[in-house]
Amino acid sequence: MRNTLFAALLAAAPTGPAAAAGSQEGGATSAAFLKLGADARAAGMGTAVSADVSDASAVFWNPAGLAALRYRHATFSHSASYQTTFQDFLAYAQPLEAPRSRNPREGDLRPDQLGSLAVAVLYNNSGSLQEVDNTGVPTGRSFTPQDVAAMLGWGSALGGGVDAGITAKYIYSKISASAETGAVDLGARWRTVVFGTEMGYSLAVVARNVGGALKFHEASDPLPLTVVIGQSLRPLRSLTLTADAIQPRDRSAYASFGAEWRAPMTAGITGALRAGYDGRLKSGDVSGVTGVALGGGLGFERLGFDYAWSPAGELGVTHRLSLSYRF
Repeated sequence: MRNTLFAALLAAAPTGPAAAAGSQEGGATSAAFLKLGADARAAGMGTAVSADVSDASAVFWNPAGLAALRYRHATFSHSASYQTTFQDFLAYAQPLEAPRSRNPREGDLRPDQLGSLAVAVLYNNSGSLQEVDNTGVPTGRSFTPQDVAAMLGWGSALGGGVDAGITAKYIYSKISASAETGAVDLGARWRTVVFGTEMGYSLAVVARNVGGALKFHEASDPLPLTVVIGQSLRPLRSLTLTADAIQPRDRSAYASFGAEWRAPMTAGITGALRAGYDGRLKSGDVSGVTGVALGGGLGFERLGFDYAWSPAGELGVTHRLSLSYRF
C-alpha cells in the first residue's frame, strides 16, 4: 500500500526525461519536493502568496518580498502527509541595516538600499520504501528517499513601489543513488494603491528553479522550472485576496487562489482565518477531494502559530504547522 501511494504521489508531481516547458501533462522534472510548498500560511491560502509575502518565507515564494521586511524573522514549519512522508522548512531573515540602538526593538530596523537577507533549508523525507527488482519482486532491502534545498536570498526596494529579489539554491537528492545541483529564483513585485480608494494592490512575477539538473547515473532531469504571475488585493484592512497563475515546465498552466482574514481578537492577540484552492493537483491525477485548503493562525505579539489542512484525494490529508518569531 505504501508503495502504491508513493507511486501516486510521483504521478502527481512526476519525474522523468526532460521536456519543454508546458509541453505535456505527464511532465518530466526532478526534485519534485520543490513543488510542495514551505509554510502553513501559504498552504492555507492554496499557495497563492507570490504577491503577498513579506517575511522569512519569501526566500521560498518570492525573494522580492524580503524588501518589505521591517524586523528580524525566524520561522519553522513541519508538514506531515502521505503516511510516513514529511517535510520541514526552517528560515531566518533580517534587514541589512544596522540597529540604531544597542538593544534594538522591532521598530528600530528599517530596510534601506542594502535590502534584506534570508537563509533557509527545506528538507523532505519520503519514508522507508521496500526495494524491488526490475520484475517487481521484493529484494528484501529498503531505502529512504530524501531531499534537501539550502537557500540564500536577498530582496530590496528599487523605488516607485517596485521590489526585486534573488534566491540561490543548492539542491541535493538521494533515492538509492544521489545527485546535486544549483539553481536560482528571480522575483519582482509592484506595490500600489488602487486609484481613488485605500485598497492595497500588488502584482508579482517569479521564476523558480532556474537552471540546474539532477543526474542519477546516466539519466539527467531538469529541475521543476516554474513561472508565476501573482496578484494581491486588500479590499478591507483585515481581508486579503490573492490569485496566482502558474506555468510549470512539465504540465499545462493552472491557477491558485487564496483569502486571509486577519484581525485583533483581544489585547496582544491577533487571529487569522484562511481558505484557498491549489490547482496543482487535478481530479485526473488522483481520485477524491483535491485542491481545497483551510487554515488559521494566532499571533501573540511577536510569536505566531499557523496551521493548514489540505486533502489530496486518495493520497490522504496534509497537515502543516508553523511557528514563527519576530524581533
